[in-house]
This record gives sequence, C-alpha cells and structure tokens, in this order.
Amino acid sequence: MDREPFRVVLVAGEASGDQHGAKLVRQLKELSPDIDLSGIGGPALEAAGLRLLHRAEELTVVGFSEVLPKLKVILGALKDMKRHLKEQRPDLLILIDFPDFNFRLGKAARRLGVPVLYYISPQVWAWRSKRAQEMAGFVDHLACVFPFERRFFQINAPMLPVTFVGHPLLDEPEEFEPHSLPVPHDAEVMGLLPGSRMSEVRMLLPMMLRAALIMREQRPELHFLLPLAPGLPLDKVQPMLKHLPPGTTVLTGLAAQAMARARALLVCSGTATLQAALAGTPLVVVYKTGGFNYRVARSLVRVEHIAMPNLIIQRRLVPELIQEAATPEKLATEGLRLLTDETRRQRMIQGLQEVRQRLGGPGASRKVAELALSMMEKKPR
Repeated sequence: MDREPFRVVLVAGEASGDQHGAKLVRQLKELSPDIDLSGIGGPALEAAGLRLLHRAEELTVVGFSEVLPKLKVILGALKDMKRHLKEQRPDLLILIDFPDFNFRLGKAARRLGVPVLYYISPQVWAWRSKRAQEMAGFVDHLACVFPFERRFFQINAPMLPVTFVGHPLLDEPEEFEPHSLPVPHDAEVMGLLPGSRMSEVRMLLPMMLRAALIMREQRPELHFLLPLAPGLPLDKVQPMLKHLPPGTTVLTGLAAQAMARARALLVCSGTATLQAALAGTPLVVVYKTGGFNYRVARSLVRVEHIAMPNLIIQRRLVPELIQEAATPEKLATEGLRLLTDETRRQRMIQGLQEVRQRLGGPGASRKVAELALSMMEKKPR
C-alpha cells in the first residue's frame, strides 16, 4: 500500500530565513517529490514551492517599539497557524529563527504530538540564555549553523539533540561571483548595504550616503554600489535617493555580487556581515536603532561583539560602529582605512578566510533535509 505524502509545516519570518528556507524546501522536494509544504515565508519560499498561509513581510518587526502596531496581525497569524497544525497534524514542523512567534507555535505543536525541527537557532547565546532550556521543552532536534552554538547548547540544554550542519550561505558559492555589474571595469568600488528591513534602511542609508560623500571628497575616483534588498518598498526608499553621491549605482538585489566586486564594504549588522565574510571582502559593520530599543537590548545582550564574523572568530576582526559611534564621519574614516591601509586589509582578509573555514563546507540545506526526512520516517503514521 502506497504511503501518503509527508506533510510539513514550515515557518520563516525574516528575509534571511526566507532565503535559507527556500534552499531547504528545494532539497526536501528532491528527496521526497510529493511532499506537501505549507506555512509562513516570503517570496523565495513561495517560489520554491511553499504554500503560503501568511506572508512573512506582514509579521516581521525590529525592536520592541515595533511590536505593538503589528500585534493584532501577529496574534491573528499565530492563532491561524495553531488551528492549521491541529487540523493538518503534519509529520513535522520546521521552525526557522523568528523566536517570539515560533516558540509559541512550537509549544502548540508539542501539545499536539507534532515533532519539531528547529533550523537556525535564535541567538539565545547572545541574550536570554535561559531560553535554551525553554527550547529543550518543545524542540525534538536543533540544526545549528554556527560552530560555537553546539557547545553552548551542550552546556545550557544538554537534553536537547543538536547537530551542527554548517551555514546555508555556503551552499551556493556562485552567488558571490561579481558577473557584469554596471560599474567601470577599473573602478575602485565601495559597497553600501543598509539592511533588508525598512526600519534599518531609514536609520542607516542616509548615514551611509553622507559617509560616501565624505569619502568621495578625498577619493574622487571612488565608485559606490548600493544593492537594495528586493522586499523593500521602493516608494519609501526613493526619497532617500534624491541626493546620491556622484558615482553611485543603485541595484535591486545582487548584494552578493556587489560584495564580491567591491574592494571594501559598509554593512548593516546581520546576515549580510556573514555574506561579506564569505565573499572575502573587508568590511565595516554599522548599526543604529531607536534609543529605547537600544537601551533594552543593551541590558540583555551578553556577548562582546555583534558582528557575526567577530563572533565566529571570537575576536574583534572587523570594526563595529554601534549607536552613538555610528556617525557618517566615523564610517567614512573606517571605510577609507580599508581602502588605503594595505597591512590592515590583508590582515582582515586572512581573518575572513578563517571565518569561512570555521563554518565548514557546503551542504547545510541537504543535511537538514535529510534530518527532517529521518524524523518523519520515525514518526508513527
């Protein structure tokens, strides 16, 4: 007798989770072509074949002050997803980061007897470390993407099965080929990456553009690449682009290619800093948020660094300009140092190679798909 297709519910609420989830979905469909996939995601997951019940863009917030305006929508989606789990009784729930939503959904799955695979752990090692034990209460297996995470969970939640699978950014190395971007062949290029969320762009893009003007006054030959995240509302970004520095090329997407083409980068803290490290391009990390958000986060964070390359290598490899230190003048100074100080450049490039080595090789998405399939095959049907 033929078995019914496996049913998987997957939830990814961030732009990076959408991209990583899409790679996972493609691998799941290779291993089990008739698999039924539904849940929450963005355009990448939708294109990969996830049947969207809610769009991730409607639920994503940054910082504590952004939660309240979206609370009704978020709670409505959570209630709907709990109902979906109860009705579908899927063979597996896959959660990707997005902790405040996914923890609640994961606990509901546990009560229903639905196995939970958590892929890409929330940064509980950076703040709220007690949540590691909370995860052990509803997660059947954790697939982590950073080498230090496995040791953290062994210490803080030894009952939780954890596998280090490597990072999915290594699964598609061709993403880092510069191809033919619209810049002069011999141009000295600086990349500007202000983030994937509108709140980040509002805070960082004007600062980066002012820093670019300062740098170009000292190096008139400098060219800038500004790859905008595909999900950004262009009508809200466009007013910030009225006074672009001369020699600036605006792109939609193509961030990885811009990173590979640039000689140095100014990058918003987040997944993009890891992409930059994998591209091997020296970078300055910058982040700024509202005062209230920053004070609350600062009181909770328990790590020395915020840039992923620094966390992975466990030392200050790339400069971090955070909050009050994030000014156009300081950003320009650090950016110019990466262009002119060859000793500093080479030291950072060597460190970025070490970051890549510590992340292991490609194949993370395949490993997680195989783990998911193994969990579903063990579940009584």
